[in-house]
Amino acid sequence: MGSIGICAEALAVIHGLRFALDLDFQSVILEGGPRSVIQKIVDNGKDLSEISALTWEAKELAKSFRFCRLHFVDRSGNKAAHAMTRDGLRRDEDRFWVEEVPDLATVTVDDDYRSVDPP
Repeated sequence: MGSIGICAEALAVIHGLRFALDLDFQSVILEGGPRSVIQKIVDNGKDLSEISALTWEAKELAKSFRFCRLHFVDRSGNKAAHAMTRDGLRRDEDRFWVEEVPDLATVTVDDDYRSVDPP
């Protein structure tokens, strides 16, 4: 993944954290990738990478929550999010999943579950 992609992924984390703060969430678990971005944010060491300003901002935002955990999840484990992203790009609009699970996500998760644990 190139530097633009890495920056975009770090910005996605920042936007997700800001969105959760705007909704007054006290606890948040954010799952995504790539692993290098998530690792830079959760690492307590000094980040000297090209995205250090973004990882610093994400770390500061994370401190605003009573509980905040970030996990790396690769694409194969996050098919519902990718399906919703493709759908949002096709519709050219922002969509958020907060409480009610979108039908598209339900179908994708069900398909995923059947492939992991067949009936």
